[in-house]
Amino acid sequence: MKVGTSIRTQLYAFLTLTAVLCVSVVILSIVSTQEVIQSTHTFFDCNSSLSSFYTAIDEMDSAARDWVYSGSDADYQLYLQAAKTARSELDQIRANGDQELAWRIGLLENMMAYYEKPIYAYLEGEQNTYQTYNELLYRCGLIRNTATDYHNYLAEFMQKYAGAIQGRWQQKCVIQIAALLILILVGVAVSSFYSKSILRPIQTLTENARRVQRGEFHLEPIGQASAELAVMADAFAEMASHVEENIDVVKKNAQLEQMVLRQESERLTMQNLVTQAELRTLQAQINPHFLFNTLSMISKSAYLSHDTTTSELIDRLAEFLRYALDKSNTTSTLQEEINSIENYLFIQKKRFSGRLDFVVDVAEDLPTLQMPAIVLQPLVENAIKHGVGPLTEEAVISLKVRYRDGRARIQIEDNGVGMSAEQLEELQSCLKLGLGSSNGGNGTGIGLTNVYRRLRMYFGAELQFTIESEENCGTLITISLPVEE
Repeated sequence: MKVGTSIRTQLYAFLTLTAVLCVSVVILSIVSTQEVIQSTHTFFDCNSSLSSFYTAIDEMDSAARDWVYSGSDADYQLYLQAAKTARSELDQIRANGDQELAWRIGLLENMMAYYEKPIYAYLEGEQNTYQTYNELLYRCGLIRNTATDYHNYLAEFMQKYAGAIQGRWQQKCVIQIAALLILILVGVAVSSFYSKSILRPIQTLTENARRVQRGEFHLEPIGQASAELAVMADAFAEMASHVEENIDVVKKNAQLEQMVLRQESERLTMQNLVTQAELRTLQAQINPHFLFNTLSMISKSAYLSHDTTTSELIDRLAEFLRYALDKSNTTSTLQEEINSIENYLFIQKKRFSGRLDFVVDVAEDLPTLQMPAIVLQPLVENAIKHGVGPLTEEAVISLKVRYRDGRARIQIEDNGVGMSAEQLEELQSCLKLGLGSSNGGNGTGIGLTNVYRRLRMYFGAELQFTIESEENCGTLITISLPVEE
């Protein structure tokens, strides 16, 4: 952000510039007015001087003729004084006029000199009184007869002088108009500058405040601004940055707290599972050797009675129970899980009397894979109970196991009633949240959610567990497990 001068300095500069322009316009107007007034004074002064000149000429002629007639020295002095006054008035006109008017004033001075020649001749005794008196009267008449012409000359001079003054007045009017236009342009430029350096930054600050109010902390740059607004913008940006940092800290703390609560929930769930497992272990400790010996005795009795089906059924039940009791709280291998599930399927097939068929397809190249015990049996039990149990026609449950690219893929599929989209979504949500579900089985006391949770805790993020189902089209559960070489 570019920091400009302060608002006070900008205002002082603007006011000073405006004052200078206004004073300049006023001075031009005063000068133009003074010229007009001066031209008017000049006209009146010249006209007054010309009238005074002819008055002085009359006084001069009257005094000169009286002096010639009477010979009085007082009249002679009056003559000299009037002649001096007349010449002074001519000098005044010459000082205010132009070159042409000065030339014409020179003609009047020549006429005055022509008027004085008889006086000098009279003083020298070259002329008598009568001759001098008549010549003075004649020559004074010549001067008087120029009055009209000279007033016309003066009018023409003043007309030309007024035209020149008018031309200068028009020029100064143009200058004044130009100065006013410059003042307007400067005002517009200064207003635009203030809009850029003051108003626009204020609008940007307002918009940034609205953004912070909406929770957006990526603020728009303020651009070039005055010193005061730059300080405000920097303080506001720093405040927004601190608020964003505080919000991030609060969010991180909330996430950590949520993680701690989730871990605590998982710990409590595990503790509950352990407690349930311990309870099942206590319930199973009803002298298992006595149970297995009894089942073995019954199997041998049936075999001796040539009832091989009953004998095999009891043997498989004994193996299944032995596996369930031995592995109820430990790990097992995938092959042991498959063997146990084959025993379980044999028993269930006899139970449903041909209404239920099983297909077991296990690859021969399966590596040894450690996994939690008793995870496949609850899934098959769910398929029997919730999938094909309600069917009246023959139902099929298949177990397919394959190994590829370092992973073992287990698929349990049935052709039962399946689930609706809502039921499937509910079941998947329960698996993610670790909650019990109405779709979980209870044949061994461990439901579908329990199986998923145990696999998740054992394999972590490497576990891939999917459920696909459509109503009246059956259900497919796919479990993909990593196999360590």
